[in-house]
Amino acid sequence: MLMINMLERMSLIIIFTYIILQTNIMKYLVKDEYNKKDKIIMIVLFSTLSILGTYFGIYITDQSIANNRPIGAIVAGYLGGPVIGLIVGGISGVHRYTLGGFTALACALSTVAEGIIGGYFRILFKKRGLNPIIAGLAAVVAEITQMIIILIFTKDINAAIDLEKTIALSMISINSIGVFLIVMVIGSSKRLVDGQVNLVKLKEENKIAELKALKAQIEPHFLFNSLNVIGAYCRTDGEKAKDLILNLSNYFRATLEIEGDFSTLEKELTLIKAYVAIEQARFSDRLQVEFLIDDNLLGVKFPILILQPIVENSIKHGILKKIDGGIVTISVRDNEDEVHVEISDNGVGFENADESISTGIGLKNVNNRLKLLYGERYALNIVSSNSGSSVSFCVKNN
Repeated sequence: MLMINMLERMSLIIIFTYIILQTNIMKYLVKDEYNKKDKIIMIVLFSTLSILGTYFGIYITDQSIANNRPIGAIVAGYLGGPVIGLIVGGISGVHRYTLGGFTALACALSTVAEGIIGGYFRILFKKRGLNPIIAGLAAVVAEITQMIIILIFTKDINAAIDLEKTIALSMISINSIGVFLIVMVIGSSKRLVDGQVNLVKLKEENKIAELKALKAQIEPHFLFNSLNVIGAYCRTDGEKAKDLILNLSNYFRATLEIEGDFSTLEKELTLIKAYVAIEQARFSDRLQVEFLIDDNLLGVKFPILILQPIVENSIKHGILKKIDGGIVTISVRDNEDEVHVEISDNGVGFENADESISTGIGLKNVNNRLKLLYGERYALNIVSSNSGSSVSFCVKNN
């Protein structure tokens, strides 16, 4: 009968623990390494469980209780180590001592010992990870240790022996099952969290791989266009072709100095000016480029090779199709915690702005890269009419 009653009370503790694990508290318990905040939360949680285990206890006599208090101390030790087990055992042990009874001191001391035993079992079997079987075994050893401590520190040895005849089997078995179940639930939650973390890491790795692929597409795109321009001038103007080769050389030298996917706005503008020099050589007086740059933003972190495809698009689809040529304006200004960039022209505009993103290689790549780097809301914004077009976007200013 005692075992059934203890099983019912242990079930309440398991249910309480399960409810707790459905909250944000779970994230503090399923880590491989615990920081100070994690440990404090763990101490508060399992001290509460241990104290509840005492209150849920069954009075055998007016001075002794069969209870589930050890569950909280053992699990705390098993998760957080001997020190955490000692603290939780100490808190719940002191609480038990205040309730009095001829086993008060022995129960207080044994709860501390059980928390420490839980911690050392985790250390001894660390390679097995969060293992409910090992935790259950730790509980068996801890509960047997409790029975020994009661016999040692209780003055009335006969009363202690009679008490243990009644409670020993129930407490050893039920509390060990309770520890097993709680660690199993926490372990399942940890595997779920680890799976989610691994999924996020996999998505990030895929994002990086896709970003590198997009970057690889953009660099050859510019090279092919530049070589066509230089090839044309080699037949008509050798000196100008030489200057263009130097500009192209400077451009690719600068790109080789870039590490990763980000540079600074200043370096990106240097690349653009080299690119524009080549394009102005192609269109002569038909192409003018105006820079409206907030100098305070030159050092801001900026994605590489973002501006060139947009400027190229303005020239090719806007200025080139206009007999008299036109002006491309590159504007960069501060927008609170973001940097607002706009490339506009007074060319002929797009027939379908949305379609230009989905079908044009340059703009499509830029749009994809911005979304990969910053999220969907940082996609390109295109406004176009028969009097010109504007392509704008924002990047984070950090």
